[in-house]
Formats: sequence, structure tokens, C-alpha cells
Amino acid sequence: MDNYSSDIIKTILVMLCCMGVSACTNTGEEETLSGELNYKIDTSGIPRDTIDFNAPGLTYNNGYFYLSGEKFSGIVHKIQIGFNIVTYSSIYQGMLHGPYRSYYPSGKLFESRMYRNNLSVGKQLGYWEETGNLKFEYNYYNDKKEGEQRSLYADGTLAYRYHYKDDKQEGPQQAWRENGSLYRNFEVHNGTRYGLQKTTTCYALENEKIK
Repeated sequence: MDNYSSDIIKTILVMLCCMGVSACTNTGEEETLSGELNYKIDTSGIPRDTIDFNAPGLTYNNGYFYLSGEKFSGIVHKIQIGFNIVTYSSIYQGMLHGPYRSYYPSGKLFESRMYRNNLSVGKQLGYWEETGNLKFEYNYYNDKKEGEQRSLYADGTLAYRYHYKDDKQEGPQQAWRENGSLYRNFEVHNGTRYGLQKTTTCYALENEKIK
């Protein structure tokens, strides 16, 4: 690991320590994400010891983390090769459980989400590095998309707003170009779509499917 990567990790560890997601003393308090779907994840049994994903003895098999053959509990750190994203995952008895955070090389937060017993729950939030503005906001219930899912451009304007029920689109679905023009505007009810579903340009309508 080069000095640059080492400095980034040290910076992030300090930030995480303040957030209660690193190798700090466990307070036993439940971890939550602001505004999530009323999920409270009990992380009181998770040590705050941090281990690297490539550490000797740590393995990941069939969705479970093991350390020297035993299901691992603690914090797993990983550098995503090719993306320069640093991640920290809270693990309990081998499963993703509690907060997951990822960071840009600058140390700024890229993404935060919650897991419970290996299932994504509540809000998954992503941020633009340059502005710190919200990049996306997804909602999950037991690893399935539920409720409003939205993506935003770097300036904070909406890119799309979709709605899901039980991991399937249901209700109003809308998407906008960067110039603010609406190019998708349809509804889904029981698997059937109604309305403007796709365009090739702002003014080409011959390929539209209208019901």
C-alpha cells in the first residue's frame, strides 16, 4: 500500500471513529440511517476491530465472511480496485449487518446503506464528490426495492423518480434530461405500463408506446 492510500485510510478511520463505525469502543447503541424506513439495527454484539478484505485467513464464501474458518464479526475494509473507493462493512456472525460506508479517495462519503442479516434495508444514499449533493436515494425492504427510488444530477436536479413495490415498478415513473425536459412519464399498475415510456430525442415520437 502506498503512502497516499495509507493517508486516505487514516483520514477515513478518524471520520468513522467519530461516526461509531470503526475500530472504536462499541457503545451498544442501535445504528440507524436518518430518514430510513424505521429500521433499527442492533450492532451491540459487533466488535469494532477492522480487518482488511485481503488479510490472511479472511475468506468470503456463499455470502458469509470467515476468519480462520470461523464466522467473522467486526468491520471489513476493502479498496475497490479500478474505482478508488474505500469501503467499510459491518459484519456479524459472517453476515452484513449494520452500516456499510464507502468513500472517495478524497475521504468524502460516496455511499451509505444498512444491512440486516445480509439483507439491504432502509435507505441507500449516494453523494457527488465535487458538490456533496445527493446523487441517489434508494429504499429497500429485505433486499427488495420498495417505495420511491430517485437519482439526481450533480447540480441537485432530478434525473429520475421511480416507484417500486416488492422489487417491481408500480405507480408513477418519471425521468428528466439534464436540461430539465421530461422524457419518461408513465405509470405501472399490476405489471402493465401506461404512458410515455421512452424517447430517442426530445421531439421524436414515432417510437413511443402509448396506451
